[in-house]
Amino acid sequence: MRAVKSQNVSRAVLAAGVGAVLAATALLYAPEFLGRGAPPPPGPAERAVIAARAGAQAALPDLAALIADREEWLRAHPDDGASWAELGTAYVERGTRLGDVRDYPKAEEALRRSLAERPAARGNTAAQLGLGALAGARGDWRTAREWGERVRKAEPGRWPAYPVLIDAYNGLGDYGAARKAMERLEELHAGA
Repeated sequence: MRAVKSQNVSRAVLAAGVGAVLAATALLYAPEFLGRGAPPPPGPAERAVIAARAGAQAALPDLAALIADREEWLRAHPDDGASWAELGTAYVERGTRLGDVRDYPKAEEALRRSLAERPAARGNTAAQLGLGALAGARGDWRTAREWGERVRKAEPGRWPAYPVLIDAYNGLGDYGAARKAMERLEELHAGA
């Protein structure tokens, strides 16, 4: 009797295992059978945004796509402060990477427009950081430091303030402050 019970338990465990494997396989392939498949990979503009949020440089073609996308979007939605900040920051990055200062006036105009739509007092740190990066790109280290310190004061845990501050402090020759900002940036990234 005991052997029969043991054999029944073994069969039940085996059947449950096979059932679990079949269920997992069905769940894995169900989206394909239902025509939903995996989501499409991000496009060039989205890749540029992802790179920026990760603190990496976007590929230049992706950056160009982001600029074109935001320009088109803003023609239809001119009151979108966040998109103005993204556009301005993208102009700063492109101008800096290509060494083309003709992008800087466009960057400043877009970033100031972003602040007009959503002021710094209402938390528009993206435009403030963009203006800090723009000031640094122009070699105006004091202004870059001011923008970076405003953001750090408002949101000390916001890591994008620290690269702006590091560049500004180095430009001003304040290497101790640059080192401290770098250490804080490393702490923030380690905790992410």
